[in-house]
Amino acid sequence: MRRLLLFTTVLIAILLFFSKLTFAQKDSATKKKSYFKAGLDYLSNAVYSGRKDSSVVSYIKPSISYVNKSGFSLGAEMSVLANSPEAGRIDEIALEAGYDYSKGNFDAGAYASKYFYSDASYAVASELAGDAGAYFSYDLDFLKLGAGGDFLFSTGTDISVNFNLSHSFEMGPDSSKWTISPTAQIGAGTQSFYRAYYKNRKFSFGTTTGNGGNGSSHGKGHHTTSGGTSTGTTKTLTFLTQNQFTVLDYEASIPVEYEHKRWGFHITPVLAIPVNPMSYAIDGVLQKETLTNSFFADAGIYLKF
Repeated sequence: MRRLLLFTTVLIAILLFFSKLTFAQKDSATKKKSYFKAGLDYLSNAVYSGRKDSSVVSYIKPSISYVNKSGFSLGAEMSVLANSPEAGRIDEIALEAGYDYSKGNFDAGAYASKYFYSDASYAVASELAGDAGAYFSYDLDFLKLGAGGDFLFSTGTDISVNFNLSHSFEMGPDSSKWTISPTAQIGAGTQSFYRAYYKNRKFSFGTTTGNGGNGSSHGKGHHTTSGGTSTGTTKTLTFLTQNQFTVLDYEASIPVEYEHKRWGFHITPVLAIPVNPMSYAIDGVLQKETLTNSFFADAGIYLKF
């Protein structure tokens, strides 16, 4: 609760600060226009902080947003399963709000999202109820330095941070521009949401104890034990690794975007290398999480009007 109060205070302060900056740059603001944006994306696998479910979770993601020329935005997004026997099921709906500010070589912003996941979802982020965060970057011309931080809300409140380096190559005029931005990123944080996924979605059985786990199964996700189909017997899941702040993954990506006056498309291939696997026990039998590298991509088109 203290972390939530602190973050809310900081977020409000950031928004007020950016609002003052917005009014101070009247000349640039008058050149901007408010617009609606409709998009359709395809995500080949729902990887989060380098973690993923044993089954591939691919999404088709329609979205709609309104972007005001001041920098404020509101939006909604839907994630529809694309690759399982349950293809076509709405797996998640997100409501989003944010503020983006840019001046010279400096970019920053603040945002908040509310998530509604299906009880049948087995995505690793499916126990998240929402998040709120901020980011900034500064372009040194030869290299862009960036960082961001989030509060993630699930059964507990997690802190997540990332640091990234990138460089953008731009080709063409602003009315018809290609941008390629090779990026390297390191992500770190705590994992209350991930433990909740293990308890309620991945295994979905019995009771959970140790280092932050408690309560009985909610019957979500795969509805399986570690051996496959649920036997209906009560089992105990105990987390042996402390839920401490630690490095979670390293990522390399190459975002490519083409933007015309009213439309555009993008594709971002990503290589995620997870680290620091979690240790746990089922009925006292010690097990260690198996982490594997992931190569996935997000591609989409959008229209401004």
